[in-house]
Amino acid sequence: NRHLDNPSGEYDSFHIRRGDLILQYKNTNISSDEIYQNSFHELRENGTVFIATDHADNEFFSPFLSKHDVVFLDDFRDELIGIDKMYYGMIDQLVASRGRVFFGSWQSTFSSFVFRIRAWHSQRNKLKGFENGTLDNSFYYIMPNKTYIYRQYAAMTFPVYFREWPVAWKNMDKGIGENINGDE
Repeated sequence: NRHLDNPSGEYDSFHIRRGDLILQYKNTNISSDEIYQNSFHELRENGTVFIATDHADNEFFSPFLSKHDVVFLDDFRDELIGIDKMYYGMIDQLVASRGRVFFGSWQSTFSSFVFRIRAWHSQRNKLKGFENGTLDNSFYYIMPNKTYIYRQYAAMTFPVYFREWPVAWKNMDKGIGENINGDE
């Protein structure tokens, strides 16, 4: 299914972290079949899927490869000529942040920043849920009880670094006085 005709340029995106995260947090070490089973219901059938990953073997993603047009940052080597490789992680985040839907890795600060970028776009463009600080098309693929946490506003709790919090983006374009007083 590689390189299907996609005139709209629309894609779904993932950050699938496999390296040090699966050593540090054993619950994040799930198979690609499980990742696909936990996410396929939100993906466009036969659509384009961008995967930001630290995993070197693309065959790991075979459940996606067999059903979608899957692309990785490496597929855009020609477009990246002249860009320092130190920026590739940030480019991965920016591309992943613009997916129609996004699935991130639970307990990954890399994924968390993608969620925050998506939230900033949501606030700026007044996307569904922006008034409440929620993200309807942003998910975690690992733990079923965490999949839809961005569909509800949540106050910060410890540990704070496992995920992003609406306080980082809700009403981001208002001044402090406007947020406190509720003024427009």
